Amino acid sequence: MAVPQVNKKLLDELEAMGFPRPRATRALHFSGNSSLEAAIEWVIDHENDSDIDQMPLVAVDINLDSPQTFHITEQMKIKAQELRTKEHKKKEVEEKKLERQREKERIRASKDLTEAKQILESNEKQRYLALKKKEKEEEKRAREKILKKLEHDKVERRSRLGLPPESPSVKPATHLLQEKTLQTSLPLKSVTNAEQMRECLRSLKRNHQPDSSCLFLFIRLE
Repeated sequence: MAVPQVNKKLLDELEAMGFPRPRATRALHFSGNSSLEAAIEWVIDHENDSDIDQMPLVAVDINLDSPQTFHITEQMKIKAQELRTKEHKKKEVEEKKLERQREKERIRASKDLTEAKQILESNEKQRYLALKKKEKEEEKRAREKILKKLEHDKVERRSRLGLPPESPSVKPATHLLQEKTLQTSLPLKSVTNAEQMRECLRSLKRNHQPDSSCLFLFIRLE
């Protein structure tokens, strides 16, 4: 396969009018390599072909040199300009379409990135709270373990020393009441006996003989 041979002069003229070489070659080849006007007409009819800017390939080289002299008419120039303008506008539309598509993709990517960041922050917060909760539970278990160990060591020490297990010592209420009553009554009894003794002594001074109540008091004191 090889690039077909076309009229060099016509090819140069088409390129001078702004057509790419592959398009100009394809136009000359498929229009019969007959004239510049025929090539331009072919370009107008096939401007939407997907392979219009691909270099044509043929199995056998064709070398056709037209003996005629081709002149570029004003109509040809106008058609060529129209084709270039149309092609330029087509490219602008495609560029704008691609730019809008790229902008949509950027917005979507930014949104996805923001959502991913929020999810990551939420997961980090949950992991942090779970870690703090676990640390508090471990500290609580450690304190409970230490307290149990201290209590166990205390019991063992009392056992080695032969001491009974420690129990809270609380005096009964009746016993406390009896002690209080005794404490309040003893001074009163002492005061009463002393007073009676003084009275007996005064009686002895007056009568030179103790009465029966004094004798009873002496006996009770003894």
